[in-house]
Amino acid sequence: MNLRDVDLPLEAWSLQNAQARREALARFWLYAPTDLLETLWSSPVGNTTTELVRLLKDDSQLNASEIALRNQINEALSHGLQQPLSPQLLIANFLFSPIGRLKIQNPEQYLPAWFVLIYKGLYEQGEGDKQNYVPLEASNVQQVASDVPIQNNQNQQQDLNQFPSNLEELVVNRIQLNRMLGLSNLHYIDPDDQEISEELIALRCSFANAIKACPEEKLESLWAGELNDRYWSMVRSGIQKQALSSVDEAMKQEVVLKLSPAQGGGFDKPGSINALLIAMLYFEPGTMTVNDPESNVPSWLLENFREIFMQTLPSS
Repeated sequence: MNLRDVDLPLEAWSLQNAQARREALARFWLYAPTDLLETLWSSPVGNTTTELVRLLKDDSQLNASEIALRNQINEALSHGLQQPLSPQLLIANFLFSPIGRLKIQNPEQYLPAWFVLIYKGLYEQGEGDKQNYVPLEASNVQQVASDVPIQNNQNQQQDLNQFPSNLEELVVNRIQLNRMLGLSNLHYIDPDDQEISEELIALRCSFANAIKACPEEKLESLWAGELNDRYWSMVRSGIQKQALSSVDEAMKQEVVLKLSPAQGGGFDKPGSINALLIAMLYFEPGTMTVNDPESNVPSWLLENFREIFMQTLPSS
């Protein structure tokens, strides 16, 4: 095979002009690594995909090559949703499927939980007339005797797309947990990406407020699950190096006072663990110390605290 047989792109494209390059974005998803799909969806790539899906009203907005690609995708999906490429194929298919024109039967039976939430957020939130839903074209997925119950509380579904005001809701919100992980990883990889930085800064502020509002006695149990990984990913992301807004500066100073014995605070005071968790989101590793950490830092935080904060900041 020579290079003339390879389907190379004819021009460069960016997310800013993705409306004109819908097909390019679909092909990006088709070739995306399976183990990064969840992270990629939590990035600007996923946000742009969502915007393009919501802009699509009918097939008249698609050109001939886009319709041809959709037909190829549907042909591949005709082999069933149990195949490994199903998530990639379906996300690419989203870009050619207006809201109200796509229905996946029993998605919980075949697809990962994070993908099911994405699908329902786009196609099962009442944004289109559900009577107009049609089954996925050419799909021969076998029906099961009884559908898996679908959460139909519209307010709860809408809340999945908003950062919760409390940690109890956050730990069961896969969309926001994945968004935390995705933005933290992307900022760690490219801290100069302003869009990612701004989004992560806003998310950190909401997260800090949720930590602040949480009863201290509940923190350990909440940190026993996925929230623990998401939290430390954000701490390690380097977001602390970014300039602080007046709101973030006020939050940082508030927790410093709560942890400072000279200012009437300290680890013997209520809310000190909340303050410590928030402080680690604002202080760079190596710039914050805790006296007698073995006694003051709870055991469920101590190992990571030692690893990240009980070190000297590398000289530049």
